[in-house]
Amino acid sequence: VDVDAGGQEPYAIPPDNPFVDREGARPEIWAWGLRNPWRLSFDLATGALVIADVGQRRWEEINVQPAGGGGRNYGWSIMEGPECFGADSCDAAGLIMPVAWYPLGGGQCAAVGGYTYRGSQFPALTGAYLFADYCSGLVWALDLATALERGQAEAHEVASAGLRPSAFGEDEEGELYLVGHGGEILRISARPR
Repeated sequence: VDVDAGGQEPYAIPPDNPFVDREGARPEIWAWGLRNPWRLSFDLATGALVIADVGQRRWEEINVQPAGGGGRNYGWSIMEGPECFGADSCDAAGLIMPVAWYPLGGGQCAAVGGYTYRGSQFPALTGAYLFADYCSGLVWALDLATALERGQAEAHEVASAGLRPSAFGEDEEGELYLVGHGGEILRISARPR
């Protein structure tokens, strides 16, 4: 939507939105099929939109919307993560699968979306999308370029935050921060292995 459009409406709908002329759909819709997104961010380098989506029974997932095209269906409520979600029909044709997922349980409960690192202090992190789990405090990274190119990327556990992450932050230089549910703010850093 164009929030700077003025006029009596609170925003304008760009004429090239994918649902502008689709009967029965709201013209504001850019994508659908997400269950409960918990944080999303735009990558500063590619313009891609990365969305953490909280699952219902078995899977937490990360979805990627490349810059430019819209109209994607991310599959909820037909799919949850890589599996069918109790639907009468599990036809995944036309659905966009998540680029990464992890199971619920074992102390994990909700994916918290982060940012793709574009700072300069830690070159080893450049291009890594960081996200966390609210209950376990685990932090993962995946390569965004791989996710965009292949539609899937392996997420690697990179840290345990020792708190319940509720959000990430990004400063003007592209450096990242992790925000705890209790108000804690941790600066993300990388150490050589």
